[in-house]
Amino acid sequence: MKKLFVILMMVCAAGAVNAQTKVGHINSSELIDLLPEADTIQTRLLAEQEQWQKILADKETEAKTKYTALMQIIEDPAISNSVKEIKSQEVENLQKQYQELQQRANEELQKKQQELLTPLLDKVKKTIAEVAKVNGYAYVMDTTEGSGIIYSDSSFDLMPLVKAKLGVK
Repeated sequence: MKKLFVILMMVCAAGAVNAQTKVGHINSSELIDLLPEADTIQTRLLAEQEQWQKILADKETEAKTKYTALMQIIEDPAISNSVKEIKSQEVENLQKQYQELQQRANEELQKKQQELLTPLLDKVKKTIAEVAKVNGYAYVMDTTEGSGIIYSDSSFDLMPLVKAKLGVK
């Protein structure tokens, strides 16, 4: 009888070991850097950035030229105050345009980055989830700084149990 009890306990212990939740991790940033698509995306983003930098450089040159001309006008006593005011306003407007253009460039670059990266990120996330399921992982955590869980098996979700305990539907 004791032997049967010991064997039963060993079988239960082995079952408990097999029932442990598998948790894995991956550095998704490192993975993405290894993909050939990442190089293409980076090249396209750099080209877009260079275009915006050229536009900004041209606007900055224009503003500097107008500012230099304004300084000469301001120092010239023969030029009326109304002309000086108009020229000052032109320079201020150019500075505003430059700032607005800078902001727009940043927004457009962020949009482009998101547009290009989203399909790649979705592909990586889907692949990680498939590999996790096939290999029996309940959770996969991303070790990239600032990241968290990128896959979780819904059968481990405690929400229904906690809602029931709290009486929430």
